[in-house]
Amino acid sequence: MDQYSTRMKQFLFFILLIGLSSKSFGQMEFTPKFKAIPPKNTDFKPKKVTSPITEKPNIVAPSVFTNTNILNTKTKANNSFQIGVPDNKFSMDPTTKFEHKMGDVYQDKMTKDLDKTMIREGVKEDLSQLDRTDGYLGEYHTKSPFLIVKYRDYILVDGDLINVYLNDKLLRSQIYLNADFGELKITLTQGINNIDFVVASTGTSGGNTAELHVLDDANKTITTQYWDNKALGVKIKMIIVKE
Repeated sequence: MDQYSTRMKQFLFFILLIGLSSKSFGQMEFTPKFKAIPPKNTDFKPKKVTSPITEKPNIVAPSVFTNTNILNTKTKANNSFQIGVPDNKFSMDPTTKFEHKMGDVYQDKMTKDLDKTMIREGVKEDLSQLDRTDGYLGEYHTKSPFLIVKYRDYILVDGDLINVYLNDKLLRSQIYLNADFGELKITLTQGINNIDFVVASTGTSGGNTAELHVLDDANKTITTQYWDNKALGVKIKMIIVKE
């Protein structure tokens, strides 16, 4: 009996220990001795993301006729970093910004030097020394019904031409002055006959040069005349009075 009591006491004591142990663990689990610090407000606000442009821009080609600033280089206002003023002008004019090029200057100089050399050597006449004054061959009286005018270039055949007028009417145009004599017959009217020889070309080597022989119907010389270095348009006049 004592042995049974002893085991019973041991068993109850063991049960009591188990109960106490479970109670102490439960208190530690549900009733902690410390208090947790609540976290700060960490509400996350996502940034706004701009959606990419999906539409294609409307590109219009500039008109070179209505808008000369096709490069959009208009000067920006109030820009302290702007250095200089851009050239906004656009032109289809073939003329360039630099009209006087170095090559043109040298070419003109070489041309002038060549002209001076040719003039000095006698190959070309000096146009700056051309005679621009009208000439007068004189007044003559005759009973001849017509005149014969013989003409030629007595220096250098280079394309000299003359026009001949009778009483302000064109009688013959573009008469070529050759090395050999050419002839022109002029029918006279009663009274005064104004005959004008007008320089139509100075040729390629200077002024107009000519030799004239004026003959009557009997082949008698009325006058012989020369002129030299005449400019274009110069008039050489003579008066024939038919009696």
